[in-house]
Amino acid sequence: MANVNLTINGKALSVPAGSTILEAARANGIHIPTLCFLKELDPRASCRMCVVEVEGARSFQHACAARVREGMVVHTDTEAVRASRKLTLELLLSNHAVDCHHCLRIGSSRCDDLDPKFCEMCFFCDCVKDGFCELQALAREYKVDVLPFEQKHNTLPIDASTVIVRNPNKCIKCRRCVDVCGKVQAVHNLAASGRGCELTIGPAFGKPMAESACIGCGRCVQVCPTGAIYAAEHKDELVYYAHRDGVKTAATVSAALIPELERVLKRESGSVSLGEIAGALKKIGVDTVFDTDEAEDAARAQAEKLLDERLGQRKPVILTNSFAAKAFLEKTFPGEKDCFLFYDSALAVFGKAAAGYDKRFAFGPVGGDAAECEKTRCVDIAVNARELARIMIRTGSEPNPGRTAKTEALGLPGAAGRYKRLLGEAAWNMDSEPERFEENGLRCVICRNLSEARRALAEADRYDVIRVIA
Repeated sequence: MANVNLTINGKALSVPAGSTILEAARANGIHIPTLCFLKELDPRASCRMCVVEVEGARSFQHACAARVREGMVVHTDTEAVRASRKLTLELLLSNHAVDCHHCLRIGSSRCDDLDPKFCEMCFFCDCVKDGFCELQALAREYKVDVLPFEQKHNTLPIDASTVIVRNPNKCIKCRRCVDVCGKVQAVHNLAASGRGCELTIGPAFGKPMAESACIGCGRCVQVCPTGAIYAAEHKDELVYYAHRDGVKTAATVSAALIPELERVLKRESGSVSLGEIAGALKKIGVDTVFDTDEAEDAARAQAEKLLDERLGQRKPVILTNSFAAKAFLEKTFPGEKDCFLFYDSALAVFGKAAAGYDKRFAFGPVGGDAAECEKTRCVDIAVNARELARIMIRTGSEPNPGRTAKTEALGLPGAAGRYKRLLGEAAWNMDSEPERFEENGLRCVICRNLSEARRALAEADRYDVIRVIA
């Protein structure tokens, strides 16, 4: 593909034709703020945080959507651009619960005084983001101190009917959750209703999450930039049981948690080890820490056995150990139930193996763990990376190379490796193509989100095994 020459902030660049201004800027280390943008999806261009000046254009351009042109001259940080972005933030915050903005601990509304470290340790506001909020970070970057508009004090009810909690008072209508729920997961549970200031995001007909089409995958939680959608948290409960005398506790730590934990702790990639996390959990008071890898291998062994028993019967086999994928398949494709092959998740395997402990904790990335825990009680508490980071900061147990601990073995049988590629590690992804291959004479496909799964099931006669990840 041919390249296009342009200038951004006086810097001459050459980028692939068809790139957006935002892509060109980020590829060259130039910061442009965003709120509604998700790089894996088509841009909405609705939040107006990414506006830039393009010489010759009559108005600001949305960097996330505007394509580069030969000879284009772009300015991303002029006084006019910064004023526009600050006005956007002021308007958003005037219709947003800003308990973080007027911090009771600090006693000041000046952004420069709001040290993020205090937010991560503070108990005074009800915001689950605790300093990890994208809106708060932008307000600090653009010095949004005293709001020039009348504050609208929203008192909309919080929907805590499931483990996926909705606080509409923190919603900024970016619609990331809508796009992920509909375009990526094909669940279409969340949508916008109303207009203007009355616009709200939620399940159809204003239903609570417990009565909606939600499958508990947690991907809306993963992309929400504020505290509008979050997984119910158990910070105090976990610390209480970890410290309580006579309560025998066990934890399992997923390797997938580590990159997200590094991000929220603002550590370099690869700087936190599983041993350091185990050491931190021991300091908090957890008695025994297990590595999830063994539970995952035991789950694969179970899948191998089930596949050997099923293959040769009705095809295709629709294979998953994802709690959310099971719910999706059962709701969406009830006519294919004879093809379903469900095996235990690593969470369920650990829960059974650690049944002798009084309390079992599972630490993993944001996803379906919380919903599986709530519905099946396979473990007592599921904790995501952001929640663990807050626990570590508040208890002084952040990962430390000088404080490591070994993980223990569950003593479970492992997989034989007969379906090494089919049952190998495969993570949820927003925009990946299905992975198609042949293994042991089987035509296989791995679908890394539910939209991919829906398309694969529409052409199911092409495959012997369809593995679904949610």
